[in-house]
Amino acid sequence: MTKYNIENIRTKSGKVIYSIEGLVLLEDLDPSFIIDLKYATSDNFFERALYPIPVCAIRHETGEKLVRAHEIVKKKGYTIKVWDAYRPLNVQKKLYELFPGSPFVAKPPKKAISSGFKPRHNNGMAVDITLVDRDGEELEMPSEFDDFTEKANPRGENMTKEAKKNIDYLMDVMLGLGFRIHEKEWWHYVDGVQEPSPYLDIPLTDFLR
Repeated sequence: MTKYNIENIRTKSGKVIYSIEGLVLLEDLDPSFIIDLKYATSDNFFERALYPIPVCAIRHETGEKLVRAHEIVKKKGYTIKVWDAYRPLNVQKKLYELFPGSPFVAKPPKKAISSGFKPRHNNGMAVDITLVDRDGEELEMPSEFDDFTEKANPRGENMTKEAKKNIDYLMDVMLGLGFRIHEKEWWHYVDGVQEPSPYLDIPLTDFLR
């Protein structure tokens, strides 16, 4: 743990929370999110657990934007469900080994780099999300999570009217707050900042305290 920058930081709401290299626990920012980390279970495309524990960490600034999005959707009776956020670099490497060259899995750097970073899961600046209604049911969306087909296109033409209404609403909220959406994955949003932070390989277990 000593090799990381660990500190207590103050959120926009005035709460003081724990941070490792700028990453915080999403539940510390807002405990009302529904957190269902798919890669901490076998309920995912890869049919295996890739995370040892279900810890949802996120870049502090990105998390604050997501909290704002949550405040907006809650006014309509919705809750944001989070399927993935910060992903350690070693897990990204495992995913890429399973699907090398896939447009759906970002290629990790072969060695340590000091520039050229992009906002993505490996620096806690990307999230995979959907919306849940008052009854706890997920809203209809263009496809299931991790559907690596054309159906997952957020602007595809072959979706139901209900799915289009729901994804358009989610996109309006997220894009309005400075996020960008993946052109092939309706659930995947990245922070639209100009200077992404470095990729990290902090074990999720280090966030337990």
